[in-house]
Amino acid sequence: MEDAGLRIHRTRSAVVEAARSIIDDAEENLTVALPASELSDFESSLRDAVERGALVLLLIHGAPTDADRSYGDRATAVRVIERGMAPLLVTADVRHGLTGQFQVLTSPSTASRSQVTEFANRNLAYNHFTMFLGNYWQLATERYVAERSAFPQTFTEFRFAVLEAALAMRDGVTLEARARVVPTAGGPETTVEGTVTNVRQNIVYPASSPSPAERSLTVAVDGESVTIGGLGATKETYECFEVTLERKG
Repeated sequence: MEDAGLRIHRTRSAVVEAARSIIDDAEENLTVALPASELSDFESSLRDAVERGALVLLLIHGAPTDADRSYGDRATAVRVIERGMAPLLVTADVRHGLTGQFQVLTSPSTASRSQVTEFANRNLAYNHFTMFLGNYWQLATERYVAERSAFPQTFTEFRFAVLEAALAMRDGVTLEARARVVPTAGGPETTVEGTVTNVRQNIVYPASSPSPAERSLTVAVDGESVTIGGLGATKETYECFEVTLERKG
């Protein structure tokens, strides 16, 4: 990347190429906001990201004409927002991405007045990731969520564990968790086991956290409640490396 991680794109072809490259590079999580009319240009890359096991959150500007279409092979969750309320935005693994005026895609003739900025900077990626979840994602309408997985299942990507636990909770399914963790206050690795009593997240309805970055499980262990967060967790009781979820009973 040029200029301390920033690169400006003003043509449709350059933006499409850059966005596809970022989507193709995502390994763990991907956020994408784009006009419904432009989705076809990115469907192949989105399918590949889902197949790789990335958590793909897709925000579409304006309801697609086929409102009942299935997005199962293109995203983990899809939301629709009124046209023009969100920018073009892509982030991959909260480490790089691009953002700018979506008119670069929809109205190439205005390219001289529009631009998209590609960035390879973790701080910028985190800021845009949290803005996506905290603002645009919360304003949008849930259109699709991947079917809940069969249990038991083991997760090394904590975001997927939280998503699956949230879907189970809203379906009235009680889960048991067995997690490989370390205390955030310091100490050796250990294992905690117990019933999942709460999930803090804002990816699927109903949102249970005002913070776009918060994803945690609350687990009852020996009569006490402990909280488990993903890698880098500081506010929770434990930082999780791996967790297995299974139905209780």
